Amino acid sequence: MNFEVHPYSIAELIKIISDNSLANVDVIKSKHHSIYFEEYFSHLDTKTIVVEHDYIDKDYLDDFSSYYVRCFDDYERKCTRLHFFSNAFDEDKFAKLLESEESILSAEILSKSYLGFIVVKKLPNTVIGRSCLKTYNDDHHRNFPIIRPYNANLYGIDLSVESIPFQEQDSVVAACATSALWSIFHCTGLMFHHPIPSPALITKKASEYLPTGTLDARIFPNKGLSIEQMAYAVRDVSLEPYLVNPNEQFILQSTVYAYAHSKIPSLLGISLYNTSTKEYIGRHAVAVTGYHVDDSYVTTVPDSAVHLKSFRVSKFYVHDDQVGPFARMIFDNNIFTFNIGGVSFDDYSLQTFWSDINRQVGNIRAIPSILLIPLYHKIRIPFASILNYIIFFNTFIEFLRQNNFLSITNFLEWDIYLTSINEFKSEIFLDKKLVGSGLSFILASPLPHYMWRATATNNNQLVLDILFDATDIEQGDILLNIIEYDKTITASIRQYARFPLASDDYLNSPAKEIIKWFRDN
Repeated sequence: MNFEVHPYSIAELIKIISDNSLANVDVIKSKHHSIYFEEYFSHLDTKTIVVEHDYIDKDYLDDFSSYYVRCFDDYERKCTRLHFFSNAFDEDKFAKLLESEESILSAEILSKSYLGFIVVKKLPNTVIGRSCLKTYNDDHHRNFPIIRPYNANLYGIDLSVESIPFQEQDSVVAACATSALWSIFHCTGLMFHHPIPSPALITKKASEYLPTGTLDARIFPNKGLSIEQMAYAVRDVSLEPYLVNPNEQFILQSTVYAYAHSKIPSLLGISLYNTSTKEYIGRHAVAVTGYHVDDSYVTTVPDSAVHLKSFRVSKFYVHDDQVGPFARMIFDNNIFTFNIGGVSFDDYSLQTFWSDINRQVGNIRAIPSILLIPLYHKIRIPFASILNYIIFFNTFIEFLRQNNFLSITNFLEWDIYLTSINEFKSEIFLDKKLVGSGLSFILASPLPHYMWRATATNNNQLVLDILFDATDIEQGDILLNIIEYDKTITASIRQYARFPLASDDYLNSPAKEIIKWFRDN
């Protein structure tokens, strides 16, 4: 038979991967993936593995034709695909289903219990190919806005999983940055309608640009991409690379959140450091595919009084090719002293799911170094500009609040993110926070395709929405409209915006357009 059915256990999974690759059991056990998959598949309550032999994977076939076919050793071009289910069944029941004989197993049962698949490549080391696995259970804390449906046909049975593809780094044709870009392009390709290149093609296109003076620079084998090459690869699919320096934690949290909310993933460049052995491991890159919001976090932007919902982000979920899909990276607010290249410094970092030499998780920290966000060319206004508007406007609000000019005792919390006209109008229509002519006016108003939305709440009650044009130039008048939900609060803002007690001071700040709006409306 061309298939096998096995009860799931981590030991069985390791053996199956070893049997269907050129890597022995000890090599598979030594990978960070084995520790991660043990926890991950346990969380998904995995019961059964179906092994599909002689599977042809398009992405691996491109890599194969780019490099492996020219090797002296005869590497196999076909792969093995492993399918995972939360329902327990054996090979006899599965065979009877395929033979249309009477069986308690059905295609519907398989479909409902499907957890996704892993492609195993017949290579000596980097064996985990294109993999689409179900996410952790989604709730109001865990958010996976980047995922999309992926279909798999298992011997005529249609299966589907909501995910984003992951694969292990292959240092020959797909170093870590390439693998992260490949995962990201699977999302942006659907959103912005560009072709999704294979890892080999990403590496080839990125390596068309090699910085002057680069030593030992070859396309294949590839040891990793520079920031310039990553940006070049993004431009090659007709997107614009937006580079951010995440030198402060709030910049990283708020920027990733602002774009991920609109289903735009980020590539995070990091330096890995073992805090137990004081050892610098090296540079790495991951694709940020989700985030966790912790209700207990309350943090303000340094040197300001503005509170952002994005500061409640306590974890990122990332596709880390050395660990697994949707791997946790945790903001634990610990400051460590790092020594890299003889330079000692204190900095924030994230706890990773990397394991150390003793297979212990928690000692390997990620120090953020660069954030790259691939954007549609018409999304011109960066998040930092919108944050600047809100910081200065919130300063005006805080002046009114602290001087008892506003009937609120608590600060406003701001939720700032990129949105589209369709998403925005659907949300306010379904929320029913506006009714009557006010709602119909907004729904019928012409708006740009992409907008920045800054929503203010007070004690979890909506106060106002500020809409900015994300497609304009920064020198333009990007303020589109302000939607008032709590007329008691906004009436007070309007009153004091018209009164020169303090508002004049803010007319020379980035908040001037918002102040003028309240003066004129």
